[in-house]
Amino acid sequence: MEMNASDRDLVEVMKRYFAVKAEVEDVKSRLEAARRESGEEISTFYNPRTNPNHAADIIRSHALRQEMVRLMDWAETWGRRRLMPDEA
Repeated sequence: MEMNASDRDLVEVMKRYFAVKAEVEDVKSRLEAARRESGEEISTFYNPRTNPNHAADIIRSHALRQEMVRLMDWAETWGRRRLMPDEA
């Protein structure tokens, strides 16, 4: 099966998506373990303004999730274009 440049782009986007997803899961696991250990309420613990000890990970988690959305949006756009009939 031959792949064109657009197909290769999709493969790279999806590789990045799954790498980001794995990082999100890792950060989430660390944060949730720390939250359980601290006994803090979710709303307090996950607020970077009230939790300076974990603020960097909380902010990183949000940024990674936003990146996942952008990557999936790109993949969905790619898929819609592939489903459209050729305009030639």
